[in-house]
Amino acid sequence: MGIFWQVAPACPTIHGFSCPRAATDGEAGVAQQSEVLSLTGLRFVSAFYVFLFHIHLRWPLSDDPLLKGILDAGAVGMSVFFILSGFLLFLKYHAIEGRVADYFVNRLARIYPVYFVAGLVTLPWLNIPFGDDPAANLMALWKVLFIFIANLFVIQAWIPPLFPLWNNSGSWSISVEMFCYFMLPLMIPFLSRLSRRGLLWALALAYLFCVMFGVATKLYPGYGLPVFYAMPIFRLPEFIIGGCACLLLKDSIATRPLWVLQLLAIALLCWYLGTFANDMPIYVGHSWLVVPVIAFVIASLFLGGGPLDWLLSRPLFVWFGKISYCFYSFQALMVLALLDYHAALVAWMPVLADSKVLALVAFVVLTLVSALGFHFIEEPSRKWIRRKWKARGQGKAVGQRAADPA
Repeated sequence: MGIFWQVAPACPTIHGFSCPRAATDGEAGVAQQSEVLSLTGLRFVSAFYVFLFHIHLRWPLSDDPLLKGILDAGAVGMSVFFILSGFLLFLKYHAIEGRVADYFVNRLARIYPVYFVAGLVTLPWLNIPFGDDPAANLMALWKVLFIFIANLFVIQAWIPPLFPLWNNSGSWSISVEMFCYFMLPLMIPFLSRLSRRGLLWALALAYLFCVMFGVATKLYPGYGLPVFYAMPIFRLPEFIIGGCACLLLKDSIATRPLWVLQLLAIALLCWYLGTFANDMPIYVGHSWLVVPVIAFVIASLFLGGGPLDWLLSRPLFVWFGKISYCFYSFQALMVLALLDYHAALVAWMPVLADSKVLALVAFVVLTLVSALGFHFIEEPSRKWIRRKWKARGQGKAVGQRAADPA
């Protein structure tokens, strides 16, 4: 059955493989999906890799050439977020029938509260200086207002000069995700209509764009991180690759174990990054290999089997996967605080001069902050927003029925 986009008089609706309302999980129009535990665990692995990268960038963790190269290239872990997000969102929404407004509220309820709090706690690092010159201060005030509005609407990644300000060197990825969320209702009807061959062509085209944008970082080096690395349009192909992989595999069953190839692919990627990490600029230059390996690992974990699937499905990894959004979002607070207070901390506790000890302590503290954020901010606010939205919709429906003539 095909999937089509229909605009009803009251609200746009995504129609897919018909799903009875009784089968929904409390999100209006969202089909019940069994969680792929190993992919939940993978979310934490990518967040942890990015965390190690941020620490290593300031306080090197290893002099071993191979390990140093892998850590130097840690920002490629962001590709895991975007490809995995595309895969999981297509898995969740490709076969449902529901209002687009419900979908957007569910997505905002999922990410915005923690995003907002992460912005609040990093306000001391806004990095817009004020001085004695009234004209300069007025300009600085306008800049503050501008960045507040941009971040409020999560569009900061579209404006390259904002990248080094506030917590935008971390929150840019949320801006990318928001763009992908807005594109999803347009992509699902189109991609779901395609044959298997059409999906393969779409996947190949998205991969070509990933490679082109990576090569562009070498050919046009003046644009730097805020453009080819962080601007949403240049990360959209990774999201599309995840979605195409999902549509290709959603009804598949592994006929032979893929875990050996999976581990070989990971080993190849680790060797490549450890050897050539600094040969291409700003991380996306490695997309020609990073993207297909990540997509294959996600696909093979989805199909199941093997030691990595078993490991990432353990309760501890799954729990870390659940708090991984907070773990990523509050990394900026941790790194900014360490940059300001590192000398004082080392004076108070000299063992923190060892970067490995520093990383361990930072990991423990960040995990505690993330657990608190998940259990007291992310989950309660998500449920509250969805409950209020659902009650609002039911209230409208009751009012409409009461107004209808008998």
